[in-house]
Amino acid sequence: MRKVRHVSFDLWMTLIRSNPLFRLKRAELIADICGLPHSDAERIQAVVIERDKIFDRYNEISGRKAPAKYMYRIILEKIKGEAVTAATVDYLFEESNSLFAKHPPLLLHADIPAILAELRSEGISLNIGSNTGFAEGPVMRETLKAMGIGQYFSFFVFSDEIGASKPSAAFFEHISCMAGISKAEIMHVGDNPKADYEGARRNGFRALLIAANYTMSDLQKSLLYA
Repeated sequence: MRKVRHVSFDLWMTLIRSNPLFRLKRAELIADICGLPHSDAERIQAVVIERDKIFDRYNEISGRKAPAKYMYRIILEKIKGEAVTAATVDYLFEESNSLFAKHPPLLLHADIPAILAELRSEGISLNIGSNTGFAEGPVMRETLKAMGIGQYFSFFVFSDEIGASKPSAAFFEHISCMAGISKAEIMHVGDNPKADYEGARRNGFRALLIAANYTMSDLQKSLLYA
C-alpha cells in the first residue's frame, strides 16, 4: 500500500528555474538606479547572486526570512557604496516584481504539468513548500497561476508569509497542519540537502532529494510507487 498521500514540493530547481532574461533586465534596472552603464550588468548580477547566497544561508541557520526589500537595500548599498532611501528600495522592489511577471521562471521540464496532473489523478494531494527570496509569496502565487501549474496545488507555504524558513521545525509543522495527515504520509521534494532533505526527515517527513541528473520520470516513479 502506498504510504505517500501528500507531496510537498520546493519550487526552485525542482519544478522551475530562473529566467535569464529577468536576471538581465533586473541587473540593468539596478544599473539605471545606481547611475551605471548597462555594460555593468554582469558585475551587478554577480553581486546579486553573492548576496542571495548569503541570505539563503542566513535563512537556513536562523529559521527566519530576510524580507525582499531588505535584501534589495543591501544590494543597492553594496553597489552604490552609500546609503539609499526607502523610496529607492520600494521602486526597485516594485519594478523588479513587474519584470518578474513579464519574464517569469521557466519550467524545469516540459512534462511537469502532465506529471502533476497524473499525481493528482492517483489521489496524491500536492502543495508548494518553499523558501522565498526576492520573489515572495504573493508574486509567486500569481506567477504559478500564469504558468499553468498553480491549480495542481492544494495550498502554498512560502517562508515570507509564515515568518519561518526551511529547515526549521516551524516551517514543516505548518505544512503538516495544512495537510491534516500524519507527517509519515507526507513526502517533501527538493534539491537542497540541508533545507529540503535533512530538514524534512528531521521533522518526521519522508523526503526525496533531486539530484542534478534526476529526471521527471524518475520523480514520478518515486512518488507513485513509494
